[in-house]
Amino acid sequence: MQHRPTLAEDVRNLALVGGSALAGIVATMALANPGHQAGPGPAHEAVPPAPARSYDLVEPLSGVNRLYGTVRTRGGQTHTGFLRWDRNEGSWGDLLDLTRIDDGGGGLAGVRFGHVDHILATGRNRAVFVFRSGEQATMHGRSSDLGPGMRSLVVTPARDEGSPAAEAAAGSGADDETTLEWSDIRQVTFHNAPADARPQGGRLHGTLTTTSGMAFTGFITWDVDEALTTDILDGETSAYEHEIPFGAIESISRNGSRSANVLLHSGERLTLSGTNDVNRGNRGITVSDPALGQVKVQWGTLADVRFHGTPSEESRSDFNGGQPLRGTVWTASGDELTGTITWDRDETRSWEMLSGDAGKVEFDIEFSMIARIEKNAHGSTVVLRDGRSFELDGSNDVGRGNRGVVVTAEDQTYTVGWADFRELRLDW
Repeated sequence: MQHRPTLAEDVRNLALVGGSALAGIVATMALANPGHQAGPGPAHEAVPPAPARSYDLVEPLSGVNRLYGTVRTRGGQTHTGFLRWDRNEGSWGDLLDLTRIDDGGGGLAGVRFGHVDHILATGRNRAVFVFRSGEQATMHGRSSDLGPGMRSLVVTPARDEGSPAAEAAAGSGADDETTLEWSDIRQVTFHNAPADARPQGGRLHGTLTTTSGMAFTGFITWDVDEALTTDILDGETSAYEHEIPFGAIESISRNGSRSANVLLHSGERLTLSGTNDVNRGNRGITVSDPALGQVKVQWGTLADVRFHGTPSEESRSDFNGGQPLRGTVWTASGDELTGTITWDRDETRSWEMLSGDAGKVEFDIEFSMIARIEKNAHGSTVVLRDGRSFELDGSNDVGRGNRGVVVTAEDQTYTVGWADFRELRLDW
């Protein structure tokens, strides 16, 4: 199980960033959060908005984890800054859901942003991905991450922290964000942010615990929508409607199907209901776990999320663009085969994802994080390089629908069917 930061570690993390706490931000952003609707539950009379107030936001992260790059539009303009992709992705470890197109027909191909050098839009729902390794692949969108269904790409220029220009812009409430649709984009090139640049909102980070006791620590996206400390949690008490920036929240715990308990950093406690942020209408909470990939948890499986900092932020330098899979396969018939690996006849690179379910938690595990895969009675036991292991089923990657493991050694190619497969150990 992933290490959960102690209280002492939290205090240290918050102390390091206390000087960058943002006061009164809500007063400058009193706007409704689009897409939030009343969730399931009985009809109730409207309640008034809570009296105007300001919050001190805890910003535990420096911004080195945040996506940064340059967007070139079809009209020839360029925009450089921190990137928010499809609303819910904003860090190097966040996952793009895609389908790879190649001569063999392709397959599902999730990839974390940090592995990508640039993306060249080539069609209505298609793009060429060039990886940091120099390899490239043509991708097709299978969700809102690519194509006309994409919920915009927002570019926010970096400002030097403490500079006169930054202070003047903050004081004037200037908003120089650029919002682009997929049809506007020609190319997105990723690169590191300037060392002294700070984003206007930090990426949400914390530890999610499930009802079964599993815990995952990483970058949090709430309701497949809210990803930054400046994003708003909407909900109601019996007295008021509340709009609370996530940077003011210490923890959220599920309170049955219709409400959630919210603890603020100030010590204030609220039980909120009435919107899909805080009831079973929630579309899911994802955690981009640096040592795993991504997990997604639905409302009924959530116990709580505790927001906190991290002593070591994931940066673009933690990604290499991938390499071929290589390892040793043991078969049930006693053979031992070592060479390059094609898993399920379509995953060949370390940046690709192995998918499966465990305890109603959806997993997308990057192959580079896997030490070994062992077949079991119901699916597969996947052991990570950090020692964690998960019993997965629910997909052809880890069960009887697997189309076989191909091992290429020198000039020989062997295909091991799932019925004869026993174990794969990957070389790193």
